Amino acid sequence: MLPFSSSGVNGALLSLLVFVPSERAVGTDWSHYRGPNRDGISEESGLSTSGEANVLWEKSLGLGYSSPVIGDGKVVISGHDGESTDTLYCLDEATGEQKWKYSYEQPIGDLYFQGGTTGTATIEGGRVYQLAREGELFCLSLDSGEVIWQKHLQNDFGYSKPTWGFTGSPTVLGDRVFVNAGESGLALDKASGSVIWKSDNEEAGYSTPFPMVKNGNRLMIFSSKRAYTCVNADTGEEIWNQRWMTRYGVNAADPVVSGDLIFISSGYGKGSILLKWTGEEKPEKVWQSRDMRTQMNACVLIDGHLYGVDGNEGVDGTGLKCIELMSGEVKWTAPSVGHGAISAVQGNLVVLTEAGDLEIAPATSSGYKPSFSQSVLKPKIWTVPVFANGRMYCRNASGNLVVLEMGSKS
Repeated sequence: MLPFSSSGVNGALLSLLVFVPSERAVGTDWSHYRGPNRDGISEESGLSTSGEANVLWEKSLGLGYSSPVIGDGKVVISGHDGESTDTLYCLDEATGEQKWKYSYEQPIGDLYFQGGTTGTATIEGGRVYQLAREGELFCLSLDSGEVIWQKHLQNDFGYSKPTWGFTGSPTVLGDRVFVNAGESGLALDKASGSVIWKSDNEEAGYSTPFPMVKNGNRLMIFSSKRAYTCVNADTGEEIWNQRWMTRYGVNAADPVVSGDLIFISSGYGKGSILLKWTGEEKPEKVWQSRDMRTQMNACVLIDGHLYGVDGNEGVDGTGLKCIELMSGEVKWTAPSVGHGAISAVQGNLVVLTEAGDLEIAPATSSGYKPSFSQSVLKPKIWTVPVFANGRMYCRNASGNLVVLEMGSKS
């Protein structure tokens, strides 16, 4: 029962461009959840795919599953002290030296797991946006950690807290910050935190708001406990709603979007669905099956194939799986990975196994054959590995962050 795993009148053209997922980001920072293109894939070159990696630095963060975000030479990540406090850390990217930290009261939230932080921060425009599980939403200075503004999803907006708390990452685009709250999201002014639009009260899902553009319209996909909903990002108006009932309301994985195709998946035996949507009417179902059941983290899509962890944490048979996007056909499974986590770098799968091994393998439908394997952490592992500026970031549930030299830009 575990949910994890985010307008302005001026600058209209810029706002349109930043909403287009297919536009490739310049640079090698990883400033928000699932990376520059919000798909879990880095296009950075120079990844080492064999040999042994050197540990550059390590940090103890406290309990949690939050992923690191990297921007402007800084790493931002959070953890819980095991008693009553969350801490958001800002660390030097090269050395791990602490630049600042910001702590706030927060219950451990250990419902069927050991608890801790679950959402990932976002770096944008010299600011850090952080959503806590009780509903606190902070905007802080990236340079100093000073709070610029803060809101509370329960107290300020009347939203009911989901069973495992609010999570996902704030999605910052244009002059707005989008949060997965209520039936189909909340949009705030990123400078002040004032409301631009808000959806009706409902228990939110656990995914990060996902942006897309269709027929020139700026859209956002949110999850709730009952559905994935696409809305007009400017107004909050519902465009379509895909009913998706997962046990315990755990709709946690972000959608995977490619052209007219939208892939949705969840765990607890629910499975996945591929939709086709041209922008007219409602999406049409291409196929639906139980062959890919992503409980927490979304798949990565490479060359027409989806790679993801299929199955629930603690359940026999859970492991890495490859399926064909257009048909849903299973190409291979790798049970040795267990309930680990996956990202990708330039055609390579980057996998943290449930046992704490970092593995790198070519992304191919013919099978899983790692060319690199190194034990880097102790279990448990639910947080996706991140590769940015030649460094690999690996984190476990107890809060150990290990940073490895794995590229030419370290």
